[in-house]
Amino acid sequence: MKVLCVGMMVCDIPLHPVPGNILKLDSWKIDNPVPTTGGDALNVAIGLARLGLEVSLCGRIGQDINGEFIMDCAKKEGVEVSAVVRDTEYPTAASYILIDTLRERHFLASNKIFNRLAVEDIPQESIQEADIVYFGSALIMDLMDNGGIEKLFSKAHSLGKITAMDAAINSNGQKDYFNILNGALNKTDYFLPSYDEAKILTGEEQPERMAEKLRRPDMKALVIKLGKRGCYVTDFIKGSYISTIENMPVKDTTGAGDSFVAGFLCGISNGWDIYKSAAFGNTIASINVGAVGATAGIPDFKSALAFFEMQNIQY
Repeated sequence: MKVLCVGMMVCDIPLHPVPGNILKLDSWKIDNPVPTTGGDALNVAIGLARLGLEVSLCGRIGQDINGEFIMDCAKKEGVEVSAVVRDTEYPTAASYILIDTLRERHFLASNKIFNRLAVEDIPQESIQEADIVYFGSALIMDLMDNGGIEKLFSKAHSLGKITAMDAAINSNGQKDYFNILNGALNKTDYFLPSYDEAKILTGEEQPERMAEKLRRPDMKALVIKLGKRGCYVTDFIKGSYISTIENMPVKDTTGAGDSFVAGFLCGISNGWDIYKSAAFGNTIASINVGAVGATAGIPDFKSALAFFEMQNIQY
């Protein structure tokens, strides 16, 4: 199966280790900063390519060195980039990621280019060639949020494609996120928010109650990512908590949620049910956080599957 990934493309620059009192210090020594790829759509695209799927990518980058870096990395991973748009006005999105001594992340981001992506940027041919259309950046891209995602998914459904969506909510905002996303949710087969995003959307604290509010007649499944606790997955008939793998080394949690999505969509592409797919997503995320970088730890499918089958994950 082929997956079209649409949304954020970012040049990440991880900085570590960063002490909690950094703003009170004159200087601090860190490891050599090495740029990596980031952004939901780009991370998932690379993750899926590593896992052996055919992948295409659509988003906006600037005409700058960071954009060239992203394109080079995507091409090396085997991701098709013909639908990527070169913006002539805004620079490529960039994030400086401060990784503290507890391996938690704090972002300094420059991403005005996100608001330039429009549904008109996505070629009809790219949608036609895909089996799954994934939008990875809901609620952070103005043109896509205001009807763009709904139009994209409506077109995908009219062509018989599967749709999947993740969110990227700015929790400092004061928007009515639930109503903004409502139209897109009605066209989404698989919705995969984090716990914090689902909480902001619904105002609920229990995944079961979140599911009640996010349920849509045609939605096949809701998967709520719970971080180190794993995930909650439901087809709105049966719900299940699936734990992550314990005692795995953690170096950087950047991209953990995106690597989970890549694992989940890989499972769906292989014809697995949502529970096995979610368990595989947990496995990919657990492996990925053992390396610095949003996708640095994602293995190939054969290695991932062998490791997955060795685990006693109840799903």
